[in-house]
Amino acid sequence: MNSSGLRQAFIPVVASIASLVCACAPGSGGDAADVPAVAEPEARVQKFVSAMTVTSDCGVENKPRSSNGFAGPVGVEVSEMRERIAARVAVGADREPVETDWDRVAPGYVLVEPSSLKQSYLVGTDKEVVATYSGDYYPKYTQILPNGNRLYSSNGRWVGISGGGGATGCVEEYAANGDLLWRVNLNNVDFMSHHAVRKLDNGNVLALVWHKASTDDAISQGRDPEYVSEDGEFWFEGVVEVNPYTLEIVWEWSIRHHLIQEFDIGKSNFGVVADHPELMDINHFLTNDDGDSLGADWTHANALDYNPELDQIIVSIRSMNEVVVIDHSTTPRESAGHSGGRYGKGGDFLYRWGNPETYGRGTADDRKLFLQHDVQWIRPGLPGAGNILIFNNGEPDVRPYSTIVEFSPAMNSDGSYVLEEGKAYGPEELVWEYNPESEEQFFSWFISGVQRLPNGNTFINAGAIGQQREVTSSGDIVWEYTFKNEVDAPQQMFRADKYPVDYAGIAGLISDDE
Repeated sequence: MNSSGLRQAFIPVVASIASLVCACAPGSGGDAADVPAVAEPEARVQKFVSAMTVTSDCGVENKPRSSNGFAGPVGVEVSEMRERIAARVAVGADREPVETDWDRVAPGYVLVEPSSLKQSYLVGTDKEVVATYSGDYYPKYTQILPNGNRLYSSNGRWVGISGGGGATGCVEEYAANGDLLWRVNLNNVDFMSHHAVRKLDNGNVLALVWHKASTDDAISQGRDPEYVSEDGEFWFEGVVEVNPYTLEIVWEWSIRHHLIQEFDIGKSNFGVVADHPELMDINHFLTNDDGDSLGADWTHANALDYNPELDQIIVSIRSMNEVVVIDHSTTPRESAGHSGGRYGKGGDFLYRWGNPETYGRGTADDRKLFLQHDVQWIRPGLPGAGNILIFNNGEPDVRPYSTIVEFSPAMNSDGSYVLEEGKAYGPEELVWEYNPESEEQFFSWFISGVQRLPNGNTFINAGAIGQQREVTSSGDIVWEYTFKNEVDAPQQMFRADKYPVDYAGIAGLISDDE
């Protein structure tokens, strides 16, 4: 994708007409206001039942292959790397890696997962593999939980949705001894999970999902018919909370309920985009890498995180070059509306940042994010706790190098976000940014991740080129690592996390001779 392909449908709208239509205004009529509302008895309130069916059978595994010159499984021939990809990989490739700074590196273990292999490797600070793990499927992203269990976002074979970057379809948890504890299939003809998942304290799991719809469905919600995918599909981004033991979806949110558009005055969600930053403009999108065609995955979320204190979810929406925050405290029905929940806004955006052009309150010059990944709140007890940290990938035709950004949104005492009338969400200034000098630059234009460490260092996974580095707050590199095996090609890694030596979940996972 590239920004030159960014198009936004626009039709001049007379203010007097636009003011009559609001995408989120409640209906009114007659003397209804004179009739006191009567609460429905609790016994008569129907239990929420999701339309999505969840099973414990993830079907056939999805085996990786070599593409664009990157490593595939051992024994698979490496494909030819296209010239434009080689140019991206070449950024910073001539620099010799730094020696480990043992006085400033954070002691710990890094879990790396080459996308071409079924194995996950736990690597010590001395760059020696101390443990190897594997499950039944190829992993997209494994997290070691505090009790030593491993939470997998795994790759099942595509069923009804295909071709989406980051597709997984399967969520699993394994005990420290390797026993499978549960498995959840989120992959059928109607929807599919993708990218990362998060486990909540109640034992449930949050997951990103694509909901498959038709281009006719999108047009019915105000999408310009000239800008739909040729295959007739349109995917709506969503978040689900799944109970992995009962196989029930207990909460869900979909962007399809939170759209606005200025294209078709006859649709119920017609309105002035700039007046509704809480909604997504369905006619704001990026084209594919060819600069012309459009895909069904028009928003492409690639990461989510959860803040239990605020009961909020933050989602990275790559194709919009921004992150958005939604309210998790809503009921599933409230999440489909514009009111209710702890913050009174239902499932509408509580906050967004990175690209105010998407909601008509900025231009391309105001853009902060470039195809970003791995958005997260810095955890309590770590330097910068509560701030938001993002791997800012960069974009080939706009900004061909990667950075890390940390910022702190202006908030009210109740956990809501400050937004001045007619202006974009702040902040303008970052708390911290890792933007190395040219000789230490790197370019990971997709996947990748970042993590704040207990000593204040920041761990960085340049996933597109399979390289990790740890940097100090002043930007000094104190540790670098590149996974190598017998395949002579770059290894892609969606994520790589570093666990402190005293992390509870590590105990018992490392071989006794370490």
